[in-house]
Amino acid sequence: MRALTSFRGARLGARTRNPEANEESASGFRDRSLRERPGMTMWLAVGLFVTLTTLTNAQQNVPLTKVRMAYDGFSMTSAPLNYAVQQGIFKRFGLDITPTFVAGGSMLTQAIVGGSLDVAQNGYTPAIAAAVQGADVVIIGGIANTLPYQLVVKSAINSAADLKGKSVAISRYGSSTDAAADFALKHLGLTRSDVNVLQLGGAATRMAAAISGRVEGTFEQYPDTAEMTRHGFHVLVDLNDVVRDYPNTSFVTTRAYLKSHPDIVKKFLMAMATAVHELKAHPDIAIPLTQKFLSVKDAENVRAAYTSYVKAYPDKLDISLGGIEQVLQTLGHKEPKAKAMKPQQFVDRSTLDELERDGFFAKLASPRS
Repeated sequence: MRALTSFRGARLGARTRNPEANEESASGFRDRSLRERPGMTMWLAVGLFVTLTTLTNAQQNVPLTKVRMAYDGFSMTSAPLNYAVQQGIFKRFGLDITPTFVAGGSMLTQAIVGGSLDVAQNGYTPAIAAAVQGADVVIIGGIANTLPYQLVVKSAINSAADLKGKSVAISRYGSSTDAAADFALKHLGLTRSDVNVLQLGGAATRMAAAISGRVEGTFEQYPDTAEMTRHGFHVLVDLNDVVRDYPNTSFVTTRAYLKSHPDIVKKFLMAMATAVHELKAHPDIAIPLTQKFLSVKDAENVRAAYTSYVKAYPDKLDISLGGIEQVLQTLGHKEPKAKAMKPQQFVDRSTLDELERDGFFAKLASPRS
C-alpha cells in the first residue's frame, strides 16, 4: 500500500513586539523603573522566553489520536485529503492520520467492515452495495458529488451532428466512463445508436487511441483532459457542469465506530471541511501540492484540473442522496431488495448536522476564517 507523506509539523509564528509599545504608563512609573533597574529588563525577557518555550513545548507534546484511514484513488478527488495531510490540518484537530492507498473500492469497504480501518474515503457504490447486504458501513460525508469526466473530441467536431457516426472510448461497460457516456449523449440529444462506444481500458490506452485516430473522442478526467487539449482536442461536454448530483466519492465508517468515537469522527470531518476551504482559498499552495501528489510533470495541466474540480468539492461535505438513489436503482437489477430501500438508510448526518448547528461551516465561510 502506498502511503501519503506525513506532514512534519506546522511552524508556529511569533508576533513581532513593537519596541515602542507600552514604553510609558500614565504616570511614567514603568519607564522610570526599568531605566533605573536595567537588570530587571533582562530577567523579564528571560522569564517571557521560558514561559513561551514551555507553552510551545506543551502544545507540541499534546498526544494525537491515531486514526486508521485509507483512500482508493490517486485523482483530483483525493486532492483535499492530500492537502489536509501536507498542511498539517489533521494535527490541528488533534488527529494522527497517515492515509494509505487501497486499490479498489470493494477492498476498501471490506477493510472498513472488517475493522482494519476506522474511516475511509471511498466510492458511494461499493459502500452501499455492502450495506445492502447487511454490512455495518455508513456514509458520514461527501467529497465529490459530480461526475468528473469530459468528452474530449477532435477539433473538427463541434456539435452533436458532427459526433454522429463517430467512435468514442470508455474504459469498460458498467464503469464511470460508461455512465459519463450516457449522460453526455443525452445532453447532446443523441443515443448509443448514434455513436460507436468502444471499451478500450485505462486512460493511457484511450488517449493513445484518440491521438492515433482510432477513435474521434474519449472520456477523460483532468489533468488528462488538459493534456489532450495540447494534442489538438477540445472539450465538447464537461460532465462536471451537466451532472450535479452523482454518487462519486464519500467518507465512510461503521455505525459501531461512529457510536463509540463520535468526537473523532467530528474532528475528522472538521479537518476535511477545513482542507476543502483552504484548498479553494490558496491555489498557490494547493496546485504544487497536488502536482506532486499526482506526479504530473506539467503544472499547467494541474492548474486546469484545479480550476475544473475546485467548484465540485462541497464546502459542507454534503452527501448526495439523489446519487444514492441512483446506486440503489442500479443495484436493484441484481439485488431486488435494493430498489425498496431509501437513501437515508445508508447515511448518518448527525455529525454534519451538529457542525452546522455549532456554526462551524459558517465560521469557515466567513471572510476572517
